[in-house]
Amino acid sequence: MKERGAGRTEPQVLWHEEKGSLTLEGEPVLEYTLSWPEVQNAGLSGRWISRYYDRLARSWKQRWQREVYLAACLSFAQKRERSRPFQCWTGRLGGEVTALEGGLLSIRLEGEEVRGDGKPCRVTWGDVWKVREGRPEPLKRFFPGERRWKGRLTAAIREQGEARRTGGDCFLDQGWEKYIGKLLPSRDFWLQDGELAFAFPQCAIAPAAEGTPVFRFPLAEREERPEA
Repeated sequence: MKERGAGRTEPQVLWHEEKGSLTLEGEPVLEYTLSWPEVQNAGLSGRWISRYYDRLARSWKQRWQREVYLAACLSFAQKRERSRPFQCWTGRLGGEVTALEGGLLSIRLEGEEVRGDGKPCRVTWGDVWKVREGRPEPLKRFFPGERRWKGRLTAAIREQGEARRTGGDCFLDQGWEKYIGKLLPSRDFWLQDGELAFAFPQCAIAPAAEGTPVFRFPLAEREERPEA
């Protein structure tokens, strides 16, 4: 008699990559790289998750091939008219699997665009999926039965940020801590090394040069409580 579960394969993640170069009058004006995940060995729910990332990648590609490309062409024409050098614009979307255990899949994603000024514009976010159900997990799922979890989490982030600021590890805006409660994402987070990780938008709490500041909250610090 075949043992239940025998031969079952664990979910795996395969990353696809695509590169493109858009030109005007034979000159490259925009180059991009796309990397997105496909969840395998997870049945229908894995296909749902994969389709989500496939649509995400296509939306970034279409944006680069349309409005961003047109803006790059306009910049190219203006530079040529003024006899100034043009630097090819670049775009990148990529990520990594940060956790795949306990029925959960966590993926961190980062997008970046560099236009003519050479200054990168970045966005960082994450997803945590319940793989067998094909649905994202809300942040409050990691604080079962705790009513004031958001206040405790924001307090921990403020404390961590102050320590990083005074230690010179990260330059934060004056009064940055006032915005944490409003900016704390309820879904755009990820799991990494047993911690919850959050990235705040570029320029939201720190200068642009700091990119998207990331804060972490160790799950070991929370009390284990039964779900309500």
